[in-house]
Amino acid sequence: MTTQDSAPVTFLYTDLVNSTELLSRLGDERARRVFQAHHKLLRDATEANSGQEVKWQGDGVMVAFASAAAAVRCAISMQQAVRRPIDGERLEIRIGMNVGEALAWDEADYFGSPVVVAARLCHEAEGGQILCSSVVTVLLSGRQAFQFRAIGELELKGIPESVSACEVVYEEAEPGALLRHTPFVGRTAEATKLNEALQQARAGHGGLVMLVGEPGIGKTRLAEEFAEQARNEGATVLWGRCYEGEWTPPYGPFAEAIQQYAGRADAGQLAEDLGNGAGAIARIAPALRERLPDMAEPPTLEPDEERFRLLDAVSQFLIATSRRAPVVLVLDDLHWGDKGTIAMLRHVARFAPSSRTLVLGAYRDVELDRQHPLADALEALRREANFERLLIKGLDTSDVGRLITTVSERDVPEQLIQAISAETDGNPFFIREVLLDLFDRGAIYQEDGRWTSAASSVEELGIPEGVRQVIGRRLSRLSKDANQLLTAASAFNGGFRFGIAASVAGLDDARALDAIDAALEAQLVRPGGEADSFDFVHANIRQTLYTELSPPRQVRLHRQVAEAMEQAYGGRAEERAAELAYQYHRSSTLPGAERGVDYALAAVDRAEAAYARDEAASFLRMALEMLTEGDERHTRLVARLGLALAWTLNFDEALAAASEAGDLIAAAEGADAAADYLAEGTRTLSHAGFVRGAWALAEQGLRHIGDRRDEAWVWLTAFNLLGQDAQDQENPGIPLDSPEREELARVAEEVLRLESYLLPVQRAFSSRGDVLARVGDDSSRLLFLAGDIRRSLSLWHKMAVEAEQQGGIANAVGSWAMVARCQNALGDFAAAGEAYRHSEALSARLAGPSMQALQIGAARFEIRIAQFVEISEEDIALVEGLVSQPAAEYNWTLAPIRAVAANVFARVERADDAVEQVAALIPALERAPGWSFNYPAMACDAASALWELQRSDHIEVIER
Repeated sequence: MTTQDSAPVTFLYTDLVNSTELLSRLGDERARRVFQAHHKLLRDATEANSGQEVKWQGDGVMVAFASAAAAVRCAISMQQAVRRPIDGERLEIRIGMNVGEALAWDEADYFGSPVVVAARLCHEAEGGQILCSSVVTVLLSGRQAFQFRAIGELELKGIPESVSACEVVYEEAEPGALLRHTPFVGRTAEATKLNEALQQARAGHGGLVMLVGEPGIGKTRLAEEFAEQARNEGATVLWGRCYEGEWTPPYGPFAEAIQQYAGRADAGQLAEDLGNGAGAIARIAPALRERLPDMAEPPTLEPDEERFRLLDAVSQFLIATSRRAPVVLVLDDLHWGDKGTIAMLRHVARFAPSSRTLVLGAYRDVELDRQHPLADALEALRREANFERLLIKGLDTSDVGRLITTVSERDVPEQLIQAISAETDGNPFFIREVLLDLFDRGAIYQEDGRWTSAASSVEELGIPEGVRQVIGRRLSRLSKDANQLLTAASAFNGGFRFGIAASVAGLDDARALDAIDAALEAQLVRPGGEADSFDFVHANIRQTLYTELSPPRQVRLHRQVAEAMEQAYGGRAEERAAELAYQYHRSSTLPGAERGVDYALAAVDRAEAAYARDEAASFLRMALEMLTEGDERHTRLVARLGLALAWTLNFDEALAAASEAGDLIAAAEGADAAADYLAEGTRTLSHAGFVRGAWALAEQGLRHIGDRRDEAWVWLTAFNLLGQDAQDQENPGIPLDSPEREELARVAEEVLRLESYLLPVQRAFSSRGDVLARVGDDSSRLLFLAGDIRRSLSLWHKMAVEAEQQGGIANAVGSWAMVARCQNALGDFAAAGEAYRHSEALSARLAGPSMQALQIGAARFEIRIAQFVEISEEDIALVEGLVSQPAAEYNWTLAPIRAVAANVFARVERADDAVEQVAALIPALERAPGWSFNYPAMACDAASALWELQRSDHIEVIER
C-alpha cells in the first residue's frame, strides 16, 4: 500500500440507472450482451481520454485520470456515447467525479476519501447528470471549454463534512459527439475472415493477417472491432503502432504492446511468460523492470547474437503467453515501420503457425515503394508464414447510409447519403471529416426530428473534393491561437508535448489551454499516452498543417522546437535525445545544427543498447550531416558508421565507410591506429556475414601493419589468406601449409591463446600427447585431433547449456549438434538422438543459415550412417547443393564437404557421384598437412565411401 505523492488524481465513477430492472426485463443472456457493449462504450471513451480503468463493477466503471480536464471530457463523452441505443435499448448513466491525493492498494486500485467522494457524488446524480466536487471546477477555472453550474453543499454518506458540488453542463445532443469514435458498420466479409483466422489460432494454428488499404479507409477501426470481439472471447490482445517520421523508438509497436501487457499482467505470470528472455526484452520495453525489479541483465553477446536473442525472446514470449489464452497481436501503421520492426514481424510471423498467436497488421499499400523494408518482407512472408492479405475498400452506399444514420440518430435524406458516398468513395475518415464540416458550418441541421439543410441542391452544400480540403476548412474555423498551436505541433514525430508546442506557438498558459480545448472539441487531436501530451486524430491532419508551411518555415519551426525542448527539459534533455537529434537534423541548414550532434550520439548509444542497429546507423548519419567542417570527430564517426552498417546488413555501404575510415585514420592518427581499426572492421564484417568485405579490409589493413605481430595482425593476415585462397583456382578446398600460415599459427597461439573457428589458423602437432598438452579446453581439437571424445563431450555439453541460457541460440544449435556427434561416436544412440532433436528444434528459431547450423547436417549424416538409417531425399538435395554451388567465402571447408558428399552418395548407391567427389578431394589429401584441422575426418569419410562401394579408387593416397 503506497501513497500517490505525485500530482493529484481525478476519479470518475459511473452507474447504470435501473440496472437491476433492466437485467430482470432483458434476461441474463441479452442483458450480458447489452452490459458488455455498454462497457465497451465507456472503455472507448476512457482510452480516448488517456484514463486508467481501475475496475468494472458490472454496471459501472471506476476510472482514474492524471488530468482533471481529461476526466471532464471523458465524462461528457460517456454521456453522449450512451445515447446510442444498444440492441434497441437506450441506457442512462450517472457520473460523479472528485480530485485529490488517494492511497493505492496496489498498481491497479485506489482507496481513501477522494475516491469515496467521487462514488458518493455518482450516487447523488440523476440519469444523464455529471456531478463533481468544486475542487474540480477550481482546477479548471478560466477554461472556456468547460461550463459548470453550482449545486451547493451536499451531505454524502460516510463523509463527515459537507461537499461543495457542481454539475457539468454539456450539450447532450451535440451532432459530432458520436464521431469521436466512429461507429462500426459493414465489413462483414472481412470480419468473417478475421474470425476464421482467430478460430484457427485458438486451435494452435496461428498466422498473419494484413489489413491493406488507403489512408482513412478503416483498417484501424476494423482491427479495433475485431480485437474487442477477440477479447470478449477470452483472447489476450496486445496492441502497438508505428509512428511517422525519421526516428521511432526501437521496435516501437512491439515495445508498446509488451509494455501495455506488462502493466496489467500478474507479476508472477509475466515473469513466467518472459522466461530467460526477460532481460533482452527489457532493453526495448523498460517498463518491464518496474514490474520485475529483480530482473537480471542479459549476458553480453556478439551484436548479431544479441539482436537475434531479442527477436527470439519476443517470439518465445508470445508463444508462452498464447499457451494460457490465444494471443492477438495488432501492429498498426506498418507502412511507417523501420527495418528492426519489420525484421521482428518476420521472425514472430514464422512461429505463429505453430502457436496460438494471430498477428494482425495494417498498412497503407499506397505508401510502399520497392525500397521500403515491408515491401521486401511481404514477399518473404508469403513463403515463411501462414499469411493472408485483406484489401479494405470503401463502404458501399448502404453502409454509408447506416453510418450517417447512426451518427445523426435521425432519418437522413437519401440524396445527402448518395452525395457523401459518391464524393468520399466510402472512405470512413473522409466521411467523418465531411460530416463534422457540415455540422460545424450549420450546412445541415435538425428540424422536426429530421436532418435538413437550407441548400437547394447537394452542390450548394459544398462538399470538398478531397480530405485535405475538408481538414483545411475545419482548421480555418478554429481560432488563430488554436491554429498556431497545431502548426507548432505538426513538427513533432508522433505525439507532442503541450507545453513545448505552446512555447513554440508563443502562447501563454491561458491562451494555450483554450487552444488545445478547442482542438479537442473539434476532434482534431486527442490525449496522448503520456501526461500533458496529445496526438493528432489522424496523420492526414498533421500532414495538412505541415505541408501548408513553406520549406524555409518548416526548417525554422524544427529549430524552434529543438530549442524549446532544450529549455523545457534542461539537464534532462538527453532523455529526449532521439527527438532532439531529429529536430536539429531537420533544421541542419541553419547555423548551430552542430548542437544536435551530441543528442544524435546519445541516441546511437540507446539504439545499440536496444539492439536497434538500423536506428543506430541512422543517427550516426544524422550526426555526420550536422558536423561543422573540420570537426575532429568526423573521422571516428565515419569509422563507427562503417561498423554499425555491417550489422544492418548494408554490406556495400559498410565496406565503403570502413575503407574510407581506414584512410582517414591513417592520415589523422597514423598507421597503427588505422591497422587496429581495419582489423576490427575485418572481424565485424566477417561476423556479420560479409566475408568478401573482410578480405578487402584485411588487405587494406596489412598495408598499415608494418612489423607488428599482434592480434590485429592475426585477424588481418588470416582473412587476407582466406581471400587469396578463394581466388586461387588451384586451391583444393582446405588450408595448406605455408610459411605465412606457420607464422600466423605461432603468433595466434601466443597472442590469442585460443584459436577462432572462423580463422584458418592451424598449428602443427607432433603427437596426440602434444595435442592434449597444448590445446587446453579446445573441444574441437580434443575431438578431431586427439580423439578425446568423452572430454570433448563434457565441454560441448557445458557450452550448449550456457549458450541456450544466455540466448545465444546459434551457438547452442552448433554445440548441441556436437553433443549429438560425440554421443553417436560413443555408441549412445538414444542420447545422440535426443541431443540432435533438441538442436534441430532450436535451429527452427534461427532467422537464417549459420556456420553453427551446418553442424546439424554433419550430426544427421553421422547418426544415419552409424545407425543404418536410410538417407532421405532432403539430405541428398542438401549435399548436392553444397558441392554443386560452393560458396567462395567458405572455400577452405570445401574438401571436407566433398568427403561427406562422397559418403552420402555411396550409401544411396550413386557410385559414380561418390567416386567423382573422392577424386575431387584427392588434391587436398595430397597437398594439405596431416595435422590440418579437417584432415582426419576427410580421409575417414573418403575411405568409408570406398568401403561402402567396395572400390579402391585413389586408395593409395587415402591410406598414405
